[in-house]
Amino acid sequence: MRRLGYFLHKAPSGKLIVKMTMRKVPRLGTRVVDSRGRFIGIVVDIIGPVRSPYAVVKPKNGSVQLRDYEELFTR
Repeated sequence: MRRLGYFLHKAPSGKLIVKMTMRKVPRLGTRVVDSRGRFIGIVVDIIGPVRSPYAVVKPKNGSVQLRDYEELFTR
C-alpha cells in the first residue's frame, strides 16, 4: 500500500476530498483503502494546483464514515 494522503471533507456531491501527500499522481480509477485495508472508493479526479493537488474519491457507497484527517492509501 502507498499513502495517498489524508481525508479533508465530503463534498456536497458525496465525493471525498483528499489532500494528497504522495509525489506521484495516481491514475484515475485507482482503488483507495483505509489503514485497515478496507475498500473506500476510487479516484475519479485530481484537482488543485500542481504543487499541492487534491484527489476526488467516489466512495463505494454513501455510508462511508471517515474521521477528519484520516490517512488513506492506494492499492
